[in-house]
Amino acid sequence: MTLIVGIRARDGIAIGIDRKILREFEVEYAPKYYLYNDAIVLMAVGLMGIVDDFYDLLQSEIVSRRGVSTLHEFKVIAEDILAELTKRYGERVGRTASVIVAGLDNIFTGRAKMYYIHEPGFGEHSRFICTGHGGPYALSLAKFLLDPEETVEENARRIAYIISWVGEDVDTTVGGEPDVFMIRDRENPEPAEPIIEKLEPDTIRQMMEKAREDKKNLPKILKFKE
Repeated sequence: MTLIVGIRARDGIAIGIDRKILREFEVEYAPKYYLYNDAIVLMAVGLMGIVDDFYDLLQSEIVSRRGVSTLHEFKVIAEDILAELTKRYGERVGRTASVIVAGLDNIFTGRAKMYYIHEPGFGEHSRFICTGHGGPYALSLAKFLLDPEETVEENARRIAYIISWVGEDVDTTVGGEPDVFMIRDRENPEPAEPIIEKLEPDTIRQMMEKAREDKKNLPKILKFKE
């Protein structure tokens, strides 16, 4: 049970995910993403056991290939793995997982892109993503708050706000301090600069607090109550 929100901004990709994990009747809070070479971020929605298998198989495949050279190549590998898992488990459990892949075209340089890989193992380029169990709750807010003409950093702040708004009391399966990433377009490799940047914890906490306060004051904000 997850909420993933992402957008192609003016200068790159901003994407975030919550931290609440449900395993049987146990709740824990932990990262729900996978980083490849600190250059590609993956996030998955679906049954946790199948998501875990996907990440294990992906890591093994990347090691056996001794790496990848483009984001598209990485996407194809993820498609094939997800297709195999869907073939194996689809009829047994009814649903498996879908995966979001985000990074630069040439891994270390190029334009930042996101791909949404559907359960059957088919991926498509996407400029806006709002998915997971919390997706329907977040969609209207994300549509109005996220802005492709704004910077990556501004959209990242808004993603932290959106996930915090939905977490816990709007959708009890979504929660925790969200992980929000920024991937900026890059023409030339710059080793000193990270490809994947995380939104600062202090900024995330500010957005979480703002979401809490805004929910309390929503009638006044919307001028239903003076």
